[in-house]
Amino acid sequence: MNINKAVDLSILNIKKEGLTDIFNRPFEIDLLNNPDFKLKIKNEILNCLNDLKLSSLQINNLSHILLPKHSVFSFRKCALMQPMDTLKYSTLAIALADVIEKARIPVAKKRIFSYRFKPSPDDYLFNDLYSITTFREEASKRAKSKEVKYIISCDIANFYDRLNLHRLENSLLSINCDEKIVKLINELLLFWSGRDSYGLPVGSNASRILAEASLIGIDNYLMSMNIDFIRFVDDYRIFAKDAKTAHYWMTILIERLQKEGLFINTSKTKIEECLEYCIETKEANEIKNNVVFIDTNTQAANSLSDNVIDTNIKNTDEITNTNRNVIRAGYGGTVPTKFRALSNREIENLNNEDIESLVNSLKGATLIQPVDFIKTIRVCVAKKQFDSLIDLYPLLDNFLQLTPYYVDALIKNSNNLSNESKQGVIGNFTNSLLDNKYKPEYLLLAYITILGHAELSNKEALMEYFRNQKRNDGVYVGRVLLDSINNIVTKGVDREIALEIRDFYNRADYWEKRQIAQIVKKVLYEEEARPWLKNISIIETNDLFLKEIAQPTKKKKNSCKKV
Repeated sequence: MNINKAVDLSILNIKKEGLTDIFNRPFEIDLLNNPDFKLKIKNEILNCLNDLKLSSLQINNLSHILLPKHSVFSFRKCALMQPMDTLKYSTLAIALADVIEKARIPVAKKRIFSYRFKPSPDDYLFNDLYSITTFREEASKRAKSKEVKYIISCDIANFYDRLNLHRLENSLLSINCDEKIVKLINELLLFWSGRDSYGLPVGSNASRILAEASLIGIDNYLMSMNIDFIRFVDDYRIFAKDAKTAHYWMTILIERLQKEGLFINTSKTKIEECLEYCIETKEANEIKNNVVFIDTNTQAANSLSDNVIDTNIKNTDEITNTNRNVIRAGYGGTVPTKFRALSNREIENLNNEDIESLVNSLKGATLIQPVDFIKTIRVCVAKKQFDSLIDLYPLLDNFLQLTPYYVDALIKNSNNLSNESKQGVIGNFTNSLLDNKYKPEYLLLAYITILGHAELSNKEALMEYFRNQKRNDGVYVGRVLLDSINNIVTKGVDREIALEIRDFYNRADYWEKRQIAQIVKKVLYEEEARPWLKNISIIETNDLFLKEIAQPTKKKKNSCKKV
């Protein structure tokens, strides 16, 4: 695909799906709704890619945030990428995507179910017919075959983090991708990795395209060895007629992965008889679909991390959105970060549970199991005893990684809380935010987010934290703090807050600067905001999104006269 078409598709897809599936959609993306600004962005990207050199790309350093993964003390390093950088990176990957897709095992063979490149009229990049759902369905179908007796379930350890960039470059060149674009992508990824030669930024569609390309050689090798397998991203299922064949094929996979500098996650690797696999998969899917909850000591609960967490962003689930499966980070997994609405069937099942006994059981546990905590939250919601959610707050000390999920549950059910409970929530999280103790970034983000929600807001606490914020609190804390403040300030009334935040502008990063400009526009009257914003539009030449906020692109008048 030529660069011009790739830029168009990159912009349309990012307008549709956002910059990443990890962080909330930033307001900057909506600026692309202005066709004249969108054209300005396109022309700037084409200009930066004109000679396909890193020095002309005008790229920023990449920041990272550690977010809860799927077990205690397990975290994923997620990339925080500037909007313009995301568009450029996406453009480069999309420019190669057609060639990459043609080099992959054909979809008709039903081997590879992840991110099959097929742009749709509604601006998605990937074929909706091939997903984690169809991967699981195919695994279940093959498991029932008379020829299959044993199944291997395994995945690649730290796939995105350990992906070797030089081997990726060689893989792309070997399938006849455009050499100049490949070289530029390699230079860009090396720059972002600090010359470590490893790692793709987690969360973007561009990385998904490149990750799939890196496994083409391995996929083809497994096919040449007549190994019966299917794959979704880094997750494999291998189907064998007997245990000997299963072990043999597994050894072949391990040896081939090692040639690429990759390794199997041994703690999650299992060889099972088909019947056992089918039972575990059925029960795990019931957990995933929020139909039933089971005791954490059973085999099915242990299979949760193996059968539910099946994507490159492990804390994910699939949500039907306009009849399309869309991967969204945060749902599902043993430590989810997003609360999903209850189905009618789940409400019916959970209504028989006793909240008091569930809470007492949690209080008696030294270390809380995620499924137990999540179940208790969902029982509170199912039985419409929303105020009981407040009793769970002290229990977070036993498993801090559950905090984002708890916060999301409170936010999504805030309208149902009594005024007394709302004040309790505000008090709890205000104390957590302002207690001067060290806190990981993901906790700060959760505390700030809930105190910036309309029903549970504490403007004074957020401003106190703003005044005392340390620059080493985290790379994304400042932006989320300003997002939360922006949610709850009003025009004129909060003039002093806007002026105080405006004074911080010169010390802010670009994520923060754009939201500061947005707050100034929202709160100050035009006569007071205009001069400062005009200066910003003159001074800031490196960030078109910031300039657009300060001084929006004027729509061109139609020069055609009516006859």
